[in-house]
Amino acid sequence: MKEQMLDASSISTNWLDSAGQTRARIVFEGLAAHAGTTPMALRRDALAAAAEFIVAVEGHARARPPLVATVGCISARPGAANVIPGSAELTLDVRHPSDARRLAAYSALHSVGRKIAQRRRLRFSVELTQDNGSVACSPRLTELLARGVRARQGKCPVIPSGAGHDAVILSALTPVTMLFVRCRGGFSHHPDEYVAPRDLAVALEITVDFLLRLATLSAT
Repeated sequence: MKEQMLDASSISTNWLDSAGQTRARIVFEGLAAHAGTTPMALRRDALAAAAEFIVAVEGHARARPPLVATVGCISARPGAANVIPGSAELTLDVRHPSDARRLAAYSALHSVGRKIAQRRRLRFSVELTQDNGSVACSPRLTELLARGVRARQGKCPVIPSGAGHDAVILSALTPVTMLFVRCRGGFSHHPDEYVAPRDLAVALEITVDFLLRLATLSAT
């Protein structure tokens, strides 16, 4: 797993919650019209409403750390340079370590979108596409992992995970823990993502050490 590191250590563990995640598909529907002949006061521009909503999402999350909220995709139709957009569809991704705060933020942003649509005389719809609660790593497994980290580099920073990784899904079947390896510049999900071979080697050593410790513990 790769996360941006906040200190000089290359390896860290997580025994705090992986953030819960809510995703939704949002649609603003207005009226497509000619860009040259429709006065501004008569427009029902779906894309303008979506733009206002995106800025509101950013502002809401910035004011409530560690909440994060992202609009990652947007499409406007009919998609012509001389036509006022009649519909705009976008995604919303909301994450927070606290499920209660995540759900409160999602509800608040839903209300913001509805109010924007009402003020602009548009239709507004939301479809919930994903809703995962936060997941706590196993203290027992994480301590075993941390022992190997401390043995290799002297200390073991502990950080929460803003991403769910596979651990969220696997947690329904088994206790989980996570090992994080720093990326150059903190880039992830990007072509510039890069992990130094020496950091990968250390991570592999620690993973093997963890498995040996776990096997020994299970055998006793």
